[in-house]
Amino acid sequence: MRYSKGHRDETAARILDHASVRIREQGLESITVATLMKMAGLTHGGFYLHFESRDDLIDQAFAKAMERSVEVWRRISDRADGGQCLASIVEFYLAERHRLDVGNGCALPALTTEVPRSTPAIRSAFVAGIEEMIGILAGQMCGSKQEQRRDAIATLSVMVGALVLARATGHTPHLSDEILNAGRHAALQKERIRPSAANRTRRRKSSASRGRKSRLPA
Repeated sequence: MRYSKGHRDETAARILDHASVRIREQGLESITVATLMKMAGLTHGGFYLHFESRDDLIDQAFAKAMERSVEVWRRISDRADGGQCLASIVEFYLAERHRLDVGNGCALPALTTEVPRSTPAIRSAFVAGIEEMIGILAGQMCGSKQEQRRDAIATLSVMVGALVLARATGHTPHLSDEILNAGRHAALQKERIRPSAANRTRRRKSSASRGRKSRLPA
């Protein structure tokens, strides 16, 4: 039976979806063609209609996992009220639901340690995703461009590190929750976060009001 290009694209996307989830749950080396095609409800022989090799599949699955992580952040950012972008991302990222959902969660805590030993395509996709995440966070920080980038990198590091530790201590719920709470607190240090437009407006109004009062006759 001959299939249309659209059908083949949908099939390849389905295979990638399964592969992307599996590598986040069990690592890059967990991928076998036979197992993956079975998960996707397809025969082993059809694999090479969609991918050049197992390595090609892994490269694409990793890129998809990174793209999805960035996409989630952008969606949260777009939906957040003014000045609440960072808080919304942090609350989502360091939540119990995200701690438990490894397969559909951020690629960074699941796959970062494997990147240095991986292919150039994987390393390139990793850097591209990291840069986009830093850019999203930097837009919420105070100071010069250099300071914003520095604090964005620090915040991302805190978030990823906290999630890694929270997952690793999941068998000890009290400690795992403590780590998530501490991570949220550290990521939202107020002195480096750009004030929301609403806060700036309130401060301007307050300042103007004090100015008017100072000009009143005694």
